[in-house]
Amino acid sequence: MDPRVLRSLWPIFAAETREQLQTIGTAVLGLEQGTADEASEQLTALKREVHSLKGSAASLGLSDIEQLVHAIEDGLARCDPGHVPPPGLVECTLRSLSAIESALNRGDSGDMPTIEGLGALLSALGKGGFEQVTETKPKVPSHFRRDGLQTLEKLETALGRLCSPGLEDRPGAVWEAVGLAELLKAAASTVGVTAVESLASSIRAGFARMEEAGVGASVAASDIAGALVQLRGALESLAEETPVEPVAPPAEPEVTARSAAGRRQQDMDRAVRVSVRTLDSLALQVEQLAAGRAQQLRRAEAHRELMEQTNQALLQLERAAQQLALSGGGGGALETLRAGVGQVRGVQKRLLQLSKDVHREGEQLALVAQVVRDDLRDLRMVPASQMLEPLKRTVRELAARLGKDVDLVLAGGDVRIDRRIVDVLKDPLLHLVRNALDHGIEPTAERVAAGKSSRGTLTVRVEPRGTRLAVVVEDDGAGLSPENVKATAVRRGLLAEAEAAKLTDMQAARLVFEPGFSTREQVTETSGRGVGLDVVQTTATRLQGAVDISFEKGQGTRFTIDLPLILAGALGLLVRSGTAVVAIPSDAVERVLRLAPSDVGTVAGHVVASVDGEQLPFHPLSVAIGQPRLPLALESGKPQTAMVLALGGVRAVFAIDAVVGQQEIVVRSLGRHLQSVSHLAGAAMLDDGSVVPVLNAPELLRAAAAPVMLRAATEVRRSHILVCDDALTTRFAIKSLLEIAGYSVVTAGDGEEALGILERTPCQLVVSDWQMPRLDGIGLTRRIRSHPKLSHIPVILCTSLDSPQERAAGLEAGADGYLVKREVERGKLLDLVRQLLPTNA
Repeated sequence: MDPRVLRSLWPIFAAETREQLQTIGTAVLGLEQGTADEASEQLTALKREVHSLKGSAASLGLSDIEQLVHAIEDGLARCDPGHVPPPGLVECTLRSLSAIESALNRGDSGDMPTIEGLGALLSALGKGGFEQVTETKPKVPSHFRRDGLQTLEKLETALGRLCSPGLEDRPGAVWEAVGLAELLKAAASTVGVTAVESLASSIRAGFARMEEAGVGASVAASDIAGALVQLRGALESLAEETPVEPVAPPAEPEVTARSAAGRRQQDMDRAVRVSVRTLDSLALQVEQLAAGRAQQLRRAEAHRELMEQTNQALLQLERAAQQLALSGGGGGALETLRAGVGQVRGVQKRLLQLSKDVHREGEQLALVAQVVRDDLRDLRMVPASQMLEPLKRTVRELAARLGKDVDLVLAGGDVRIDRRIVDVLKDPLLHLVRNALDHGIEPTAERVAAGKSSRGTLTVRVEPRGTRLAVVVEDDGAGLSPENVKATAVRRGLLAEAEAAKLTDMQAARLVFEPGFSTREQVTETSGRGVGLDVVQTTATRLQGAVDISFEKGQGTRFTIDLPLILAGALGLLVRSGTAVVAIPSDAVERVLRLAPSDVGTVAGHVVASVDGEQLPFHPLSVAIGQPRLPLALESGKPQTAMVLALGGVRAVFAIDAVVGQQEIVVRSLGRHLQSVSHLAGAAMLDDGSVVPVLNAPELLRAAAAPVMLRAATEVRRSHILVCDDALTTRFAIKSLLEIAGYSVVTAGDGEEALGILERTPCQLVVSDWQMPRLDGIGLTRRIRSHPKLSHIPVILCTSLDSPQERAAGLEAGADGYLVKREVERGKLLDLVRQLLPTNA
């Protein structure tokens, strides 16, 4: 196993293994003392625990521990259920447990967790535990003891230099001592003196911690001093050229070869397993503590204002007392007033001091709460390697099955991310990897024919990006084909051929995330079931993230999943839409801006906003989150407040009424009853105690930037309005105004063209000019009123003619509304449209 992965998993493994060793030792001893029935039950439970320990060791590639536990398992298998095991087997098992404990101690110090005397222990367990385990240590060369003592003296001198004040070249002195310890460790390893080797390793680690002066260096010096004393004893006890007599097995776990530094490191690295429910509960209490601190700050501000008001009132009383004194009146009342003012001044001073003390203590409390919050977040963070390493086996097996040569490159395994993201993202990541192997990387013959290397390369990396991270899956295959994707979408009935032709290459590429989409015609063990990449997008959205795709023909395809580093806490932007205040994670908000009416228009029937020269989809936030549509400031010719959301390469503009503020929020689940509300990520409690919904930014963006054909179903439910005017500028100005308001608009250049459109296309309302060629607005209105199928359609005449006689003539012809064109800019057209449209349109 990769040493980095082993280091990341070691604290958990060591803590769990020590618990298992204690359980096994207790159970083994219990076998000798229990009744036959009890012994039978204990033996079954013991075998289960031993088997579990063997599996854990094997999964981390710890062969010494695995072999020894396997031998213990074999020994227990020879025990008859209900019978007391032979004493020799119990002894050997306990001795083996002590050896494993010693190996764990070495692992805690950063060394490999090897087992001393493994062969003898395996032999004893293999013979039923009756054979006495004797261990003969190798002969030590005569020069080793002498050279070791000389190195020890140099290490003691180096420690003295590092402890003296005013040392100029501290890093040089540190690494000189580290080199001496490393040489001693290598020499001890060569001659097989493990006790000296372990101590030298601990001393080396201790000196490395002394590179920077401070409290940490002082603690390290203390640990090194203790280890040097043990090292001198170990070296002086070595008998030159004399074999060491058999040593009786230790009754307690072996720790003599561990230095004080090693013990301290063990205490730091040991891990405890904590229930996720307990962590969630503790996190909730910490957040409530932080919210309480915020409330305290608001109360402190209110107290400060009251103090200021009190001060103003006292000044007025003092001025009144001065005026009374100057006028010669007041007498005893004046003295009483002055005494009262003095007492209030004294109380004010004490309150001011108390306020300062409370503020200082509150700041300390806030600091503690922040530290605890950060520690709790760290508890949830795990290295990304836990998600990446299992892909090695998957790629190897699937590539062999597909007959492809593929190199897997993993990067970013040391990036720490939320454990819940790791758990949820494993399956979607597996889908992307399988998709790259099956669809992306070509067979060897095709690669060679294309002038590529015969071996494909699949790269999976995790990249931190501020408060977010990106999981990238990239292959060097043939690249995605938009034409093939469009043809597949048409063939599977996802869209019509005409609609497919309108799609850009990027819109076509995103079709691969639609449910049921697969370019594979035949169902195989790997592909063709129509389940896969839609899971990736769904999961990314659920994790408050987004997925993007990029490709280059003949060069490969890249999928990028954009996710937050942590799920619970985030900085939230509070915005108001209508009467509702909602929160949205700030890392999804690119900017907040004011849009002029000229910045918003329509392109291909869809409303867009111009931001820095780029046309982005534009939507009222109220409509996007399912609220009743409210009039926009743009409709009255005024600037509109809006925010630009951006995630995973997708951007869109949402109209809002105002920005309320920004603060740290903790997103809480809304439970299973509201899981179907896709635009909600959860809810959060603000520091004033109010609860606000938290919007799911990726879902808002996905809906806003959906391809044209995915909007077709909703398009038919929008009200269709016919705009008829012979002036091109006026016609498209009214068209844009209505489309921004959410209506679907068709246009005509005169009355005759308008009638033809009305007979072919269902429309719910007509807006027409009066003066037009061929058939004017009055004639069009009369023709509509006399038509048996069109007579129900409301008509608004919008003209520059504004005399009372002309207005009366228009209404007499059957028009439902009459507007002068200058009133259009004042928003009166939209008000009239809303009044006249059928409620079910």
